[in-house]
Formats: sequence, C-alpha cells, structure tokens
Amino acid sequence: MIPTTSKWVDLKLLHPQFVTRLEAFFADGRIANKVKVVSACRSYAHQKKLYDKYKAGRGNLAANPDWLRPDGYFRGSFHQEQPDGYCYAVDFRITNRLITERFVTDIAARYGIQPTVKGEWWHFQPRNADGWFDAIAAPTLEHTPEPPLDWDRILILVAEIGYRINLCPLSRGARNGDVEIVQRKLNALGFDSGRPDGVFGRKTTRAVKGFQRATLLTVDGVVGHNTWKTMLSPEVPNGL
Repeated sequence: MIPTTSKWVDLKLLHPQFVTRLEAFFADGRIANKVKVVSACRSYAHQKKLYDKYKAGRGNLAANPDWLRPDGYFRGSFHQEQPDGYCYAVDFRITNRLITERFVTDIAARYGIQPTVKGEWWHFQPRNADGWFDAIAAPTLEHTPEPPLDWDRILILVAEIGYRINLCPLSRGARNGDVEIVQRKLNALGFDSGRPDGVFGRKTTRAVKGFQRATLLTVDGVVGHNTWKTMLSPEVPNGL
C-alpha cells in the first residue's frame, strides 16, 4: 500500500514497476508510517491549467505540458502523464520528526527511487531519460522486460465501452468505471474534467461540452456514440 496525505493524490497513472518499488519502500520498517506521498500524477489538462495560470501571473512556476525536455524522453512536468500513458514522479512528505530527509533519500535509493530535481529533496522518480535506476535492496525489483501491449484486448475493451455507451449514453449523475475512463480521456485531450473519480458531475459535464464545441459536435454534455467515437480520434478545427 502507498500512503498518501489525501484522497486527491492520484496514483492510478503511476507506471506499474514504479508502484512495485514504492510499495516495497513503504513496507520497509524504517519507513512505514513515517513518510507519505503528497503529490503524484497529473493529467495533461491539469498541467495545462497550472501552466496557463502561471503564464497569466496568477500561479506558481509550472512547466508547459507540450514542452519536450532536453533529455528527449520526458514531456512537460515529470508529474505529468507522459505519452506512454504513465507518470514517473511522486513527492514525499516526512510525517515523523525522528527521521531526516537524508535518511529517507538513502532508503529510497535502495529501492531504485531517487530525487531528480536539484533543490527538491522530496521529488522522487524511478528512472531518468537513460533508463530505470538500480534497485539493490530487493532482487525481485530488478529490471524485467516490459510485456508487450495486448492491442487485441485493448480494442475489445474499447468496443465494450462503446457498446455500453451506445445503449445507455453517459450524462450528469452517472457513476461507473466508464465515466472514469471518459474523464481520463478528456483530461488527456486537454479538457479538464477534474479528478477521475467515476462520477459524472458538473466539471465533467463542462469538459464534455468543451470537447463537443471544439470538435463541432452537438453540445449537450452527454457522451453518446458520436462523442465517444470522436474522443477516440479527435480532430479539433484550427483556431478553436
């Protein structure tokens, strides 16, 4: 289990190998109940919102979500969902005064988790642009080949969601896993639906309408067949 400081900390987009390392780190008796994750994943839409706020002079420094970093691997913020669909960064907070930042950093390094931003001891990642960091504390966490994506299964899942949406379009008040997938897709496309929680509320409705407006669909805030199909292969007209 990965402890967080609040329910708003999104861990669902963390790379599976990173999750394995974090779980082992937090299970270490020297760390258990002494450290929590205070910040983790951000969608493209969330990062864009922070960046736009910064550019308008109303927020803290934030990376442009479309910026390809000099390392050639990461885009935008390290916390941001990357092109492969995963994020690779968390921020730690010490909750027990008996341990130090240096102590946490030394233990984390044994699990292949290291600080990567100068001046921010709390920012940890499992890899950099060159590859995954070594995990010397637990041999089972050593690098393993990534399984190939099961595209056939992915296509089946997408078709199943489309079938359900065709039978029963998603609208405000809906609560299920399909809503969460729609929310994540909207966020990845730059339409902020808020935290993907599977609840079709006001913010999700606004994001759906924004997407429909940008893609010249009927603006009704309902995810039906046409909206879902367009979300899978969106074409946003120039100037919108």
